[in-house]
Amino acid sequence: MTRFGELRSARRYCLAKWLIQRELDDSTAPVWRGKQLAEPGTALPADFPYRTTLIAKGYLTPQDIDGADTHELRVNAGLLAEQAATVIAAAARLL
Repeated sequence: MTRFGELRSARRYCLAKWLIQRELDDSTAPVWRGKQLAEPGTALPADFPYRTTLIAKGYLTPQDIDGADTHELRVNAGLLAEQAATVIAAAARLL
């Protein structure tokens, strides 16, 4: 099992790189964050489930979630499996 689900877009690839480099305290982390933010994405709506938690962990848009699986959101965002499933379903409705 991998740490990330499917990296379906450049935005998700950059998010994954940012999360990894940030954990390693690598000086390239801000570069990857900038690349993620430069890619197209729509902000999560105010009523999106677990929005505050997701934003704090770097998941800012439905596009950041597109391709994620419950394992990824448990490991990277600290959600429970049921919460992660709710997030994935909610993101899919916005795409």
